[in-house]
Amino acid sequence: MALNVYWNVVIIAMIITGGAIYFIKRLISKDTSTDVSVLMITSGVTLIVSAFPRTIEIIGTIVASFLKVNFVAETDYASIACGFALVFLGLFYFKAIKERTYVLNMFGLFSQPEISDTLHIKQLNLTDYKVKEIIIDFVDVFQHGVMSEEKNQIIVKKIKKQCESFKNRATDSEACFTGMAPIPYTILAGNYLSGGNIKRFFEYIGKNHKYIELSHNVFFQKKYPELKVQYPDDIDIGATDIVVALSISVKVQDADLVQFNNDVLRIGLDKPANNIITRNDQLDNYCNLVVTEMERAREKYPCLIRIHLAASIPSCVSVRLGDQFRLRSNRLPKIISYHFVNNQYPKYPFGIVVADSKEEGYGRLIICNQRGT
Repeated sequence: MALNVYWNVVIIAMIITGGAIYFIKRLISKDTSTDVSVLMITSGVTLIVSAFPRTIEIIGTIVASFLKVNFVAETDYASIACGFALVFLGLFYFKAIKERTYVLNMFGLFSQPEISDTLHIKQLNLTDYKVKEIIIDFVDVFQHGVMSEEKNQIIVKKIKKQCESFKNRATDSEACFTGMAPIPYTILAGNYLSGGNIKRFFEYIGKNHKYIELSHNVFFQKKYPELKVQYPDDIDIGATDIVVALSISVKVQDADLVQFNNDVLRIGLDKPANNIITRNDQLDNYCNLVVTEMERAREKYPCLIRIHLAASIPSCVSVRLGDQFRLRSNRLPKIISYHFVNNQYPKYPFGIVVADSKEEGYGRLIICNQRGT
């Protein structure tokens, strides 16, 4: 009879303690993914506490008074051992489940495969249950008709909302980016992600139908090609506007820039190519050089107000540039990034403000007429 009373006491102690801790946890946190670990830790603590006579006596006395029986408690070392085991497992599980890999995937030109697909999880050596993918999908809006102020506002608001949400959710986790969207909007996303500490970039190789990750390894790597900078031979010192032609994926042709009728500052590779960026240090080097040259352009053009950016770059460069534009906005002129369309004139039918000293300027649409901007 005493043994039955003992186990009744243990069970009641577990229920009371577990319920109290679980209720408090639910009040302060909405993350249900840690419920199992909390339950394990709670159960372990309850077993440990209830295994000692003093705790048992307090609860046992109350229970025994109702059952009208004598109750004697002894230390239960088996319960203590099981309790510590549950606490250890609960903490281990809690740490594992909180180590998330947040991936922001941007669909703008077309809907490429999701990172969370089983095949791509394996390709990137990710842990399935840790991956949380957030998708910004504006393909239908972008592809439906010509660009307008209304369409642009829909896209910009969606990008801003999702990027800020992503940045807040991924604060204490690994933050990653991938996507295939118009360059102006990808740079704009980089603006809103600024300070979000994105350290991992995934690039989609269409011809192989696979994702690759930019490497963090700088040892035993081949030297990557350097970006070259070229100013025009005859600089218009009084110019308020210049064009920056940035060629990393494909060469930006002079014939495609005639709509601007401005001096062209060329920054690019001798032999641009798709997926030419394979390392994070390479990405950082390229982006730092581009932004630094945009700052220095004011030395050549003391009246400079605006930079018109015509770029052929991968999404990782777009996002990193957007981040740097935001951080250095007070040192840069206004920057407008343009979307390229090969089969129409002008080749750059619209642009988006991606750097501005005024917050309300970001995302503003610039429509180009048949004669250019």
